[in-house]
Amino acid sequence: MHLKLKRPGRAVLICIACWPFAVLGIPAQWPSANFGALKGEMKVFEAVIDGTMSQTFAPPFGLLEKTQGTYLPGFGLAFSLEVNLYPTRAPSPFNTAPLSKAEIEKAQKVKQDRIITVKESVPRLLADHAMSLRDLNPNDSIAVVVHLFEVDTGESKFPEQIVIETRKSDLDQFWDKKISYRELLGKMKVLDL
Repeated sequence: MHLKLKRPGRAVLICIACWPFAVLGIPAQWPSANFGALKGEMKVFEAVIDGTMSQTFAPPFGLLEKTQGTYLPGFGLAFSLEVNLYPTRAPSPFNTAPLSKAEIEKAQKVKQDRIITVKESVPRLLADHAMSLRDLNPNDSIAVVVHLFEVDTGESKFPEQIVIETRKSDLDQFWDKKISYRELLGKMKVLDL
């Protein structure tokens, strides 16, 4: 059996055959020639984020997942961590009583306060400490993704993530005193997901 491809079929086969060679010719956008130094700087910034968040989300069960950073070509740096908004009492064989109205109200209030604290502390943390990320290109971005774990008490819905993103060039302008902290905040993206 002989299969004869028409013109569009041949073009598709040629494209598939040439694709690996085209991909090899595209240089990846790495942060700098000194990627090893950037990895070290990321570790320092991870520790700074963990220290700040462990003060807000006190142990036990506050900081559930330590911060991990990664470099994404074409974007920049992304740091991710998970915190427990508020450890509520879970029903157990020793105490099967449901949460009281007072316990639920207290949990709701603490959760709302902690979300506000995250939205205020992470931008401040970026402004004060992201300067240590010297080997990141100015046109790259830095994002901190805070995953919010909560035991659903059924009263109100909170976001599952808070993402704070800024451009390295905006941080550079702030550090060079070309823009104020308020102007820097205006350039940052804060998303509830």
